Amino acid sequence: MAYADRIQSQIQALGDLPMPDSVALEHSERLYQHLNQQLQSADIPFVDFMQQILYCPGLGYYSAGSHKIGAGGDFITAPEMSPLFGVAIANQCAQILQTQPGNILEFGAGTGKLAVSVMQRLSQLDCLPTNYFILEVSADLKYRQQTLLKEQLPELFERFVWLEQLPSKFNGVVLANEVLDAMPVNLFRLRGETPHEQVVSLAGDG
Repeated sequence: MAYADRIQSQIQALGDLPMPDSVALEHSERLYQHLNQQLQSADIPFVDFMQQILYCPGLGYYSAGSHKIGAGGDFITAPEMSPLFGVAIANQCAQILQTQPGNILEFGAGTGKLAVSVMQRLSQLDCLPTNYFILEVSADLKYRQQTLLKEQLPELFERFVWLEQLPSKFNGVVLANEVLDAMPVNLFRLRGETPHEQVVSLAGDG
């Protein structure tokens, strides 16, 4: 079965959903072929499958270059609508940072707008963190964050540090805005009282 026909069949089974345009369909097929090639040799844990779907360089949902967040994207988050969300977060951060020096660590900083509004407010309060760490696995989003923060906060840019893994020691505030559902997870199923990790495998027709 051709890939487009396979997708159309799945969409019909799901209900009233639009068919992807030719560009989206072509991109989807490239990701499918990438995963298919991996699955030819062995099943893969669900956590690795989710990682590939979301963050595979050039192919994953958050790593393919198109803008997903904000006006014209697939979804919009509170920091994209108003800086007030970040101001409220910053006011809470200040209560901690005023008692002891520390850092901020944000998981998945999206476009970087939350970081902008938080740091602007903390600057007004004279309560800046030593560093604002960003743990970001999408190279595309990391580039967008760096561009925005250089433009909006040039005087504070040196405080921003991008991480590839969790720091071994951390003192401060951790932020995670609408990011938990974008973190790859292990999937288990109980059989009796024994957990079994779920994997992704190829069906008979691929």
